[in-house]
Amino acid sequence: MSAVKRDFKRWLARVEAMASVIRPADLEEAHHRQTLRMRVHICELIRERLLLMGLDPALAVSLQIGKEAAAELAAIPDTERLRSADEAITRRHSNDCGEVRSKVEAQIQRIAANMCEGFQPDFANASLAELLAFCVAIENLAWGDQYGPPEDIAEFG
Repeated sequence: MSAVKRDFKRWLARVEAMASVIRPADLEEAHHRQTLRMRVHICELIRERLLLMGLDPALAVSLQIGKEAAAELAAIPDTERLRSADEAITRRHSNDCGEVRSKVEAQIQRIAANMCEGFQPDFANASLAELLAFCVAIENLAWGDQYGPPEDIAEFG
C-alpha cells in the first residue's frame, strides 16, 4: 500500500470518527442552515422563471421566504467552509432522501398537470409549491413535454 493511500485512509478514519460524535444540536443547526439554503435556491429559481415569463416576482408574496432565509444566512455568515461542513453532517446523519424528493416532485408535477394554459396562481396567496408548479406547467407547455421540477433543485435532496 502506498504512503498516499495509507495517509488517506488514516485521514478518512479521523473524519469518520469525528462525524460519529456529532451532537444533536449541531445536526439540528446544520439541517436548519441546509433548509435555509434550499429556500433561497428555490425562490431564486422561481424568481428567474417569473422574470422570463414577463411577470413581476414582487407579486409573489411567498418569495419573501427566500429573502428572509438569505438574510438569516448572511447574519451567520454562511461561508463555503460552513456549507461543506453542513453537507457532510447532514449526509452522514440523514436517511435516504430519494423517496422524499420523489414525493415532492410528484406533488409538483400533479399541481402542474392541473394547471391549464393561461392559468396564473393568486400570486399574493400562492405557496412556494404552487409557484414552482406554475413554473413547471409553463415550461411543460413551452417544451411540449413533461419535465418536472427543475433539476437544480435535486442538489439539495
